[in-house]
Amino acid sequence: MVIDLTLPLADGMPLFPGFKSFESEPSVSDETGSLTHRIHLSTHQGTHIDAPRHFIEDGATLDEISLDRLRGEATVVDLRSHRGDPITADVLASTDADIGAGDITLLLTGDVDEHFYDDDFFDKAATLTPNAAEWLMERGVSVVANDFLTEGIDAQDRPVHKTLCGAGVPIVEYLCNVDAIADRESVDFTCVPIRLDGFEASPVRAFVIE
Repeated sequence: MVIDLTLPLADGMPLFPGFKSFESEPSVSDETGSLTHRIHLSTHQGTHIDAPRHFIEDGATLDEISLDRLRGEATVVDLRSHRGDPITADVLASTDADIGAGDITLLLTGDVDEHFYDDDFFDKAATLTPNAAEWLMERGVSVVANDFLTEGIDAQDRPVHKTLCGAGVPIVEYLCNVDAIADRESVDFTCVPIRLDGFEASPVRAFVIE
């Protein structure tokens, strides 16, 4: 069985404040009757991956991240009791999750499932704190994925992104359907970005295979 952790792309869906949201325009050919769509979207739309190049000038771009790195056994960190809270190093250390070197790490609060389509999602969702990002890097994780805000909208210098991206760690943001996996210790996780050579980010299809 496949558990899909991907938000559906749809017109007007929420996007980080200040950016233009997803738009689509259907077209039917007068000659063949075939249906096509033209779409406008941010590379950070919906469930997506940030490559290190997002914040680091010489960081890896999407095409420089091996697909092998984006699939495999992932450690699940159940943070649902901290929905809407700052996720600090102490919070991460207090969990039973066995987080170690080379891990794909899924940080799950339930914020996206509960509040993503609320007008104030970007104000009230959980956020990762700078010391939590440093804690994860000290443990040598390979990929960080979450279902909240990697960083609050008021974090002007973006220290969390810069810590993770500066260590060469891709960030997968806005996972959904997490209740299906949040109580497990680990899952078989896959995240597939669009191949956009030289780009800093892409929407992804993220899923777990049972």
